[in-house]
Amino acid sequence: MLLLACGKFDGSNSNTWYLDIGASNYTCGMKEVFFDLDENYTDNINFGDLSQRLVERRGIILIELKNGKQKFISKVFYVPDMKSNILSLG
Repeated sequence: MLLLACGKFDGSNSNTWYLDIGASNYTCGMKEVFFDLDENYTDNINFGDLSQRLVERRGIILIELKNGKQKFISKVFYVPDMKSNILSLG
C-alpha cells in the first residue's frame, strides 16, 4: 500500500526524495546531485508497473538531514528520465 501526497508538480526533475519501503534500489534523475559517478555502469531497472528504464550510471550522493548533518548514500542509480527521486527503505 502506498500513500503519496503531492502539492505542485510541473513534470520536471525535482530535488524531492521519496522514501519507499517497496523499492529495491535508490534512483535519481538529477546528475548534478551526484558526488561521484561510475561512468562505466549501465543497467536496466524494472518498476512495479512492469515498465523499464535505462540506468546510465551508478554513484554516490550526499544528502543533508534535517538536523544539519550530512550522509553519503552509495549505489544510487542515475536514471535520466526519472521525474522523482527514490530512497529505498526496503
